[in-house]
Amino acid sequence: MSSSKPTVAELVQRNKDLQPTYKHIANLSELPAKGIAPPSILISPSPSPFPSKDPINTLPPVTCADPRCIPEQFLGLKPIEAIVIRNACGHVAPALDSILALDVLLGGFAEAMIVHHTDCGASHYTNEMIRGALKGRVGDGYGVDEMDFGAVTNIEQSVKDDLAVLKANPLVRPELKEKTYGFVLQLETGLLSAV
Repeated sequence: MSSSKPTVAELVQRNKDLQPTYKHIANLSELPAKGIAPPSILISPSPSPFPSKDPINTLPPVTCADPRCIPEQFLGLKPIEAIVIRNACGHVAPALDSILALDVLLGGFAEAMIVHHTDCGASHYTNEMIRGALKGRVGDGYGVDEMDFGAVTNIEQSVKDDLAVLKANPLVRPELKEKTYGFVLQLETGLLSAV
């Protein structure tokens, strides 16, 4: 009998069971035939390192990896409508490489949103707790003392801090900095509150 926390083997079996109803959206090269603009890097063999003047409508919500925080649900996302970036607490710093790469690859995001949520697991631990556990595994060294594991004490302040991280990064386009918004998702109601 399956537990509430599936194993890798159970997920692989689910995949096999779902295969008959799987709906392939499109390969990147097939997008134009479906009326969807492909990423700019596929349009030209020598893409410009600068985003196009018309940013794509796809926006990246950066949100928490918590399994109770499902952006497809609370944002009503449809397939290929948005590129969702998830990590512990939905912090921007660990997501910056992905944001920058996708922004260049896709010709520039029109907007972005940072979504943290109430009762986040990152509010139930401290960086020191995680550092202590890791040192218990491997001892001192490995740069553990310098690592930030995203612990938060105030979820609204955490969103503000992440907005500041994105806006301070010189590699993020000024247009995207201006059009990045922060929110807190109330897990109890499913509603977003602007920060």
